[in-house]
Amino acid sequence: MTEIGKLVNLQSLSLPNNKLTGKIPTEIGQFVNLNQLFLDTNKLTGKIPTEIGQLVNLKSLYLYNNKLTEKIPTEIGQLVNLKFLYLDNNKLTRKIPTEIGQLVNLNNLSLYFNKLTGKIPTEIGKLINLDYLNLSNNKLTGKIPTEIGQLVNLNYLYLKNNKLTGKIPTEIQKLVNFKNFKIN
Repeated sequence: MTEIGKLVNLQSLSLPNNKLTGKIPTEIGQFVNLNQLFLDTNKLTGKIPTEIGQLVNLKSLYLYNNKLTEKIPTEIGQLVNLKFLYLDNNKLTRKIPTEIGQLVNLNNLSLYFNKLTGKIPTEIGKLINLDYLNLSNNKLTGKIPTEIGQLVNLNYLYLKNNKLTGKIPTEIQKLVNFKNFKIN
């Protein structure tokens, strides 16, 4: 798989719905011109390599329906052109990195069905272009951050099946485009 790193002009890598196994190779970081990466619905294991942060032209990152473990790398915050981030249905653990707030062009963020812990980072309020946010079926704790009220373009918010506490923030009233909100 290391030979694949020589394809430096590659703009789209699409290998979904296969039976690929093993780890995502660190050589993935050499695809600096890549703007679409689809490795979803495979049997990939191990952690998301930190080298993924080198893919600064990436607009779509689909790694859902695998068996990826450990934390979401903080380097994900370097993907400032990212519009679609789907990491759902893996075995990701630890906190959602605060660097996620640097993805200001993000339209869709889907992290459901993992084992993420800790609080929802307040930095999520910086994702003003977000239309879809799904953090359901994790182990998130604490209050729903009031900063979610800054997501004026949000249509879909799913937070169900976590360990969230406190009141629903009144700032959610600002989300006039809401179509679907599920918390329990």
